[in-house]
Amino acid sequence: MPPTPGAYDLNDLRRLADPDRESPAEFEDADLPADPGEVLRHEQRDELVRLQSQLASVGALPERPYLEGLPDRYAAEVVVFEWLDLLINKAGFENTGNALEYYAEVDWITGSVREDLRNYMRGFSEVESFDPDKPGPADLDVDDHVTSLVYIARLSSI
Repeated sequence: MPPTPGAYDLNDLRRLADPDRESPAEFEDADLPADPGEVLRHEQRDELVRLQSQLASVGALPERPYLEGLPDRYAAEVVVFEWLDLLINKAGFENTGNALEYYAEVDWITGSVREDLRNYMRGFSEVESFDPDKPGPADLDVDDHVTSLVYIARLSSI
């Protein structure tokens, strides 16, 4: 069983995504895998590396919690809605709420950010048309948590 996402820092996540690669420049020259899931993981890793590099260049490497407050900008709202939409569509409202609680417990976000995100969730409709062929909410996996960390990094960089 892999460690929980909270046990990783940004460097751990990069190594987990691709342990054979050392630098973003080395990745840019590599052939991308054909599997869309692999491409997504590489893109996420690349974005985390880019965001961390930007922060390092100004001497502000992140410490936990990575997100202490939601930025008061339109761009941040777009990122929040995109992130929550992704989580809710995959995992449903209850599992998304549980994930936000977990992110607060492992200090990816603060309790006040968790509450702000839960308030944003009220903007989503829980009423969906019934489709017997559509599977119910799925559990979030490691890739989903990595994606959440990317969204958290995006928000903290705004």
